[in-house]
Amino acid sequence: SFPDSSNPHTTLPCCAVCLGRNPHRTVECAASRTWDNAFDVFAERIKKALWTKDGRQLCTAWQREEGCSSSQHGNKHLCSGCGLPDHGAQRCPRSQKT
Repeated sequence: SFPDSSNPHTTLPCCAVCLGRNPHRTVECAASRTWDNAFDVFAERIKKALWTKDGRQLCTAWQREEGCSSSQHGNKHLCSGCGLPDHGAQRCPRSQKT
């Protein structure tokens, strides 16, 4: 599910939990702090779903670069990295830069 890491020009997407770009599966990320240890993580994976620490389910598609166009669950459109509604994890200022 990751791009070809043997290509030095390939940029990995950031993890929706720790916001790091090191190769690992987001669904298995159990980090308690962001990639740079600067923040507590805002969200966690529970049974493959993405949840805030206070129990709200997040839209996983919203965390992708292309986002989510559904208007059926806008309350789930929060960044898994910081909780703001105007971007997902891939555009979060806290994410590891490319």
